[in-house]
Amino acid sequence: MSSVPVPTSGSTVVADTASVLDVAPRLLRPGLQLATAVAADLAVAVGALGLATLAGGPMAPGLVLCVPLVWLLLLAVAGDHTARRRRLMPALGDAVRPVLRAGAVAGLAGWVVSVRAPDAAGSEQLMLLAALLVGGTLLLRTAPVLPVPGPVTALGRRLGAVGTPATPVVVLGHAGDVAPVLDELRRPGRPLTPVGVCLVEPAAHTAGVVTMIGCERTAELVDRTGAQAVVVVPGPGLDPSVVRRLGWELEARRVEMLMGTGLVDVSSARTSVAYAGALRLLRVRDAGRHGARWAVKVAWERLAAAAALVLLAPLLLAVTLAVRTTSPGPALFRQTRVGRDGRPFTMLKFRTMRQGTETVDRTLAARNEVAGGVLFKLRQDPRITPVGRVLRRYSLDELPQLLNVVRGEMSLIGPRPALPQEVARYDADPRRRLAVRPGLTGLWQVSGRSDLSWEETVRLDLSYVDNWSLGLDLAIVARTVGAVLGHRGAY
Repeated sequence: MSSVPVPTSGSTVVADTASVLDVAPRLLRPGLQLATAVAADLAVAVGALGLATLAGGPMAPGLVLCVPLVWLLLLAVAGDHTARRRRLMPALGDAVRPVLRAGAVAGLAGWVVSVRAPDAAGSEQLMLLAALLVGGTLLLRTAPVLPVPGPVTALGRRLGAVGTPATPVVVLGHAGDVAPVLDELRRPGRPLTPVGVCLVEPAAHTAGVVTMIGCERTAELVDRTGAQAVVVVPGPGLDPSVVRRLGWELEARRVEMLMGTGLVDVSSARTSVAYAGALRLLRVRDAGRHGARWAVKVAWERLAAAAALVLLAPLLLAVTLAVRTTSPGPALFRQTRVGRDGRPFTMLKFRTMRQGTETVDRTLAARNEVAGGVLFKLRQDPRITPVGRVLRRYSLDELPQLLNVVRGEMSLIGPRPALPQEVARYDADPRRRLAVRPGLTGLWQVSGRSDLSWEETVRLDLSYVDNWSLGLDLAIVARTVGAVLGHRGAY
């Protein structure tokens, strides 16, 4: 969509009609959104009936007809559909609690039916049916709001997207503050879609949405675009009285108001609301890289690495022989990398290049395929041996780094280990990567590796450093299997 010039007159409205027409087909109004949610729940109920019938035999016709309707009624009474209609971005607990309440009632009802009418269906079949209803509905609810994506939740995200389409919003603030918010909301998979911008003061341009000047016109812009929420980006000209009056106008229209905090890539688990009199503050806890949880991470990683070295000994020996017999030189490649707090260490890898060719000359540097220029990657690197290409494709060249993990120089999960010349070019943000030990695998490694730009690499690594948890580590380990088998970015 093309940019829209914004005039300096405070009373002028600029509408990009093409942009509105482009966005409108992708947005579902609240009534249709609720209808699609109910239809998806009905499909889950029918599927659960089918699986229970296959497992336990035919059920009574009356039970088959009643189960989907009763399940929808239980969800409605538990507040599930009401929550989905009113909450733009439900938390994980908001998605789970109503389903568990409805499931508890369904399980109790199934037990009562099996006792009172044993001929209608076996108790085991009814319990299986209740479990399938709860499990299928939880997949539908939780996949769109799980903090870490993975292969199991990918299907659930596609199913859950039926009932949770992107919500149209208007963004209010200064042009310089609004721009990064628009960039973030336009990333794939975001639950909010910007359809309008209300600028506190005139700017040179905005990006392809209906635009108005003056925060007092926000409600008018909401009416014009059909937005369901307003994202307020704090800044000069948006004092508490202005925001409060805007809230009154939006309340009359049953439109939600979302206050931006300026925080990006900070896990919700690290935030909580604090109060100082009438002032509401957002508390941001530290990343928790200390104490018992961090000790558990260090201990299990070093033990797991030691066990892996023993179990993979035959494979390590086979790779060593393949490298030594197919090209002159040692099997292991040693290179200085930068570890935690900037301390250098010697990283081990199986050699994948011809000996003596690890230096990147000017000709190769000019062919670098990683945007940003800090990292060097080349799909068809002439220095790599045939065996080396196979090792890189399946990430087998990284296995000797298990020894670095055992020695405490690396972690199993963490940012990619950086070269000294790369660290020398770091500014403040990338240097944050050195707050933890580099990892054998990590968010960068399971999200595309060399296919990612330098900016995307830094963002993923910083997200891990700032939001580390044992659950995140386990999720990355699970995704590593798919990343290795998929070969994405491995070259």
